[in-house]
Amino acid sequence: MATRNTTLSILLMGFAALALAMGIGRFAYTPMLPLMTGDGLLGLGAGGLLASCHFLGYLMGALSAARVPLAPRAMLRLALLLIGLATLGMGLTEDFGAWLVLRWLAGVASAWVLVLVSNYHVRALAERGRTTAQGWMFAGVGAGTALAGLACLGFMVLGLASGPGWLALGWASLAVGIVLGAL
Repeated sequence: MATRNTTLSILLMGFAALALAMGIGRFAYTPMLPLMTGDGLLGLGAGGLLASCHFLGYLMGALSAARVPLAPRAMLRLALLLIGLATLGMGLTEDFGAWLVLRWLAGVASAWVLVLVSNYHVRALAERGRTTAQGWMFAGVGAGTALAGLACLGFMVLGLASGPGWLALGWASLAVGIVLGAL
């Protein structure tokens, strides 16, 4: 799945894919929730339902990842694109039904990325005798989550509404996903 055979390229690709998939695709909803409730778009019950729909997508993505009839590289590209589009979509509508679908889709796609990176990148590192480097790759989860949280804190400090916040995260996801997909 990694296009170069260097340990560094495998690590960076896995790190960045996990940062995007987990930081934005999976966990950005948590720091965005206060903005959405502050905008009057969600109450506690609706916020919980939206999170549950996302978790269901994550479960379904993890269970279906091995069954998608795509080559791993194509599937990774698709998953990163879906995360970016689903995140962008959250800022383009205030329709709760659409949000349920978008968060479900982000859950499915972020689980696909985790499964792909866990399978192919971990194996590539092991084949190179670099199993101890895997922690650096999986640090992408924490780095992405921290960056998404800091971005949302910045949105709050700037007084941005949740819509523009989702758009910023969505455009950032698409940009990173396009770069990763081109490698």
